[in-house]
Amino acid sequence: MHVRPLAPRTTRPVDRLHGTLEAEGALENAIAAAFRAHGSSNRALCMSLEAPLAPAERLLTLTGHGHRILWSPTAEHEHSGVGAADLLIATGESRFARIRDAARRAFEDLALIALDGDAAPDPQLFGGFSFQPARAASVLWRGFDDAQFVLPRIAYTRRAGRAWLTLTATTQDLSGAVGRSRLAREAAQALQALRGKVSGASPAHGALQRIDAAEGAWSALVSGIRREIASGHLEKAIAAQCTVVRGAGLPSAALVLERLRTQAPDCARFALAVGDRTFLGASPERMVKRSGARLWTEAVAGSIPSDDPTDGRSLLFSKKDGLEHAIVAREIRAALGPLCETLGAFGPELHRLPHLTHLRTRFEGVLKEPLHVLDLVERLHPTPAVGGAPRAAALDWIAAHEHVDRGLYAGPFGGFDRAGNGEFIVAIRSGLLAAGEAHLFAGAGIIDGSNVESERRETRWKLRGLLAALGVD
Repeated sequence: MHVRPLAPRTTRPVDRLHGTLEAEGALENAIAAAFRAHGSSNRALCMSLEAPLAPAERLLTLTGHGHRILWSPTAEHEHSGVGAADLLIATGESRFARIRDAARRAFEDLALIALDGDAAPDPQLFGGFSFQPARAASVLWRGFDDAQFVLPRIAYTRRAGRAWLTLTATTQDLSGAVGRSRLAREAAQALQALRGKVSGASPAHGALQRIDAAEGAWSALVSGIRREIASGHLEKAIAAQCTVVRGAGLPSAALVLERLRTQAPDCARFALAVGDRTFLGASPERMVKRSGARLWTEAVAGSIPSDDPTDGRSLLFSKKDGLEHAIVAREIRAALGPLCETLGAFGPELHRLPHLTHLRTRFEGVLKEPLHVLDLVERLHPTPAVGGAPRAAALDWIAAHEHVDRGLYAGPFGGFDRAGNGEFIVAIRSGLLAAGEAHLFAGAGIIDGSNVESERRETRWKLRGLLAALGVD
């Protein structure tokens, strides 16, 4: 794990500047003033300025940065970032605790400075965890690790009708005029990108090739899980498959995310890019949100296409879907109930999306003590919605028999701040864009009575939004 010490927090503005900092020279002067005021010790300065209201994915059009992130739990609450002022990496079974502890050390020494106006909301670390740790790294997921969280060098935050650009660099980097000039230039380019438009290849008709998983492999996977259920070893397991889209006409990651804003308006959009590889998607499933002593989570399981003639109501009376959903809700309550003073459940209800309708039960609780959001993530992951039940047996079976390298697919993805408040989703409805290919992942919950073909159809329904964002009919 790589952790760089940062410095004590302050919110005192360097100077109240008139007008918006736009010109590179004005930015460089403000950064120099921040360095003079706070650069006496070896610390990292986190400097914010007012920014235009814009779709967060526009920042991802900037090139020359090894890391890029987007985290948008709602359309009005968005973060994006490029570059890495700090990078936390962890592997193995203890990855949640190691990221939590490394983040605490990183945050406690961070100096937060307002270059103009009010300081931005507290900085956050963004990233995700792989579905299972300590698996052999594949070529497909090279560079993503078991857990990776980024404090962006250039970060954009938009919430409650306001927006900020935040620049983070070490005092060593800012001690010379060259370093200050470079950061000012990058900030000016970021402001320009936020005022521009997202571009990228837009596939022409017939320019993309879609390759679905072999039907025989899917049939064998589902049938194998059904045998384990019949023998009493499993109650439920998730079968996943991968669809590949390739061609020179693949759109850029920023353009896919822009389209998902329309294709999946009620979902949380997310992306993590390492080099030329971008994991992205739009998930309908919140894993957990924590704010102080309060938490929110949900069980999402059971699906029907949105063009169902009963408008989804038949889902409420489906014995198969009801059982699948009940298993997930039961395990969430078992995981979080002992940690809570109260844990209320609301549902099941219909969760309507453009292409699918799900069963959803929402939970809201009050913690006995203010645990870090990563402690809650560790307790919940993986829920039976993406793993199975019993958990250990399902994970062992998936690892031994599933031919899909899940990587970050179906893992926790989100962001958190210095107080341990944050939000994570389950990274489903997602794919990896790399080298002219998009690997798209989808899964279906297999229980007693599941049908091979109906579960395969379900995975196709789940890919509709992402395929449309790629330009595939």
